[in-house]
Amino acid sequence: MKKPEVRVSEKLSEACTLPSWLYTNQEVLEVEKREIFKKTWQYVGHISQFNKPGDYITTEVADAPIIISYGNDQELRAFYNVCTHRAAKLVEGEGNKAIFSCPYHAWTFKLDGSLNRAPNMNGVENFEHKDFCLKKIQLEVFESFVFVNLDPQAPSMSTLFPDLFQHVKTQNLGDFKRVRVKESICQSNWKIGIDNYLECDHCSIVHKALVSKLDMNQYEVAQYENYSYQGTPLKGKTSEFSLGEGGRYYWLYPNTWFSFDPGPANLSIHQSIPIDHKTTKYVYTTFFKTDEITEEEQSLMAIDELVRKEDLEICETVQKGIETGVYTQGRFSLTENCVHQFHLLLQKDLEEKLPLQPAPSSAF
Repeated sequence: MKKPEVRVSEKLSEACTLPSWLYTNQEVLEVEKREIFKKTWQYVGHISQFNKPGDYITTEVADAPIIISYGNDQELRAFYNVCTHRAAKLVEGEGNKAIFSCPYHAWTFKLDGSLNRAPNMNGVENFEHKDFCLKKIQLEVFESFVFVNLDPQAPSMSTLFPDLFQHVKTQNLGDFKRVRVKESICQSNWKIGIDNYLECDHCSIVHKALVSKLDMNQYEVAQYENYSYQGTPLKGKTSEFSLGEGGRYYWLYPNTWFSFDPGPANLSIHQSIPIDHKTTKYVYTTFFKTDEITEEEQSLMAIDELVRKEDLEICETVQKGIETGVYTQGRFSLTENCVHQFHLLLQKDLEEKLPLQPAPSSAF
């Protein structure tokens, strides 16, 4: 007889994973966009991209188009990239503009989002410019990294992620230079990539080249309310290793991780962005301390490429296995505590819309 699906237990040793249908259903993804992606902090850029007034970038979060604009007052702001007249997109890509002009009816907006001119509205009664400013979005610069949150009531980054980057804060993260952004498409659900990243049971099997350099006996895992940390030094180093002398990996709920890899001082930001229920766009942003890439840094990026390829292939294999229908719900090993945390957070955010039943006492 098929076992009934159960909730993820708070107790790791008895917990089942989330059921497989949460990885194979487009309707689930639509709920996730509303209940998770529109209410969490999403990485959108780095302060090094904004050097003078008028600098801007565009992006999307949960299908919503966004402008990040550096104002004349040196204030960084985020707005929906939506004209308040007829909802056309105002601008594409990135660059520098003194003013944003809508390509549809030529309404213009200042860098602070206020309406500048509405040329076709002469004679319209009770029309107030202040009522048609661009719609603002919460923005925070956290340790030089730019995040936005579509939920105007969302708690601050410092509230949700206290002591984040505690191992590397002394390394002047603001000095990093953004040298490369690369995207790849993975034929798997966005959560599979997170599941994979949050455990290293597979590392010695899938990532042999990387693990050969690391002291896995010193592997450390720490969990916090909304994020987790994994790290280990290179062989011959201690747990107090400096930047580049081992790996330090921070995952921020729900879909972003910051990787400080062995080698020259570096950082790569990984984002798992759902396209549909079984297709994910991975965005990798690489940072070094200098603009010109050295031979050592090229070598590091080649290793990163190999690890990402290995991860992508295993994630696609997992998706195919889930879609057979023979796998319904798994169990956690005692070293998969970070994956367990992820599943509990997902369950908490989704339970009102996608409820699961408690595990019966005889289930285990």
